[in-house]
Amino acid sequence: MEVKVSSELLIVLMMYDRAIDEEVMEMLSSLEIRYYTKWRDVVGVGRRDPHLGDDVWPGLNNVLLMVIDEEKKRRLVEMVKVLQKNFPSVGLRAFVAPVLEMV
Repeated sequence: MEVKVSSELLIVLMMYDRAIDEEVMEMLSSLEIRYYTKWRDVVGVGRRDPHLGDDVWPGLNNVLLMVIDEEKKRRLVEMVKVLQKNFPSVGLRAFVAPVLEMV
């Protein structure tokens, strides 16, 4: 079954230190973003210290994937910037791209 896709739909991939998981999930709730996929305890290396979940680099990340409209994306980006300001030493990134097709 093919699903019609509005050109206004956007996919957001958000990666963040699991230490701020509660704040991130509260943000989604306040934006009424109810549908998402979440990966917990993800390892990776970014611009900050590695998060590898081992004795040397014990940190871990969480990842969220969501498909939202332009208005929710705009509000989400604003709130991500606030979290980045409130937690400057904690990694938090959001990547946005258009949804071209959904099957």
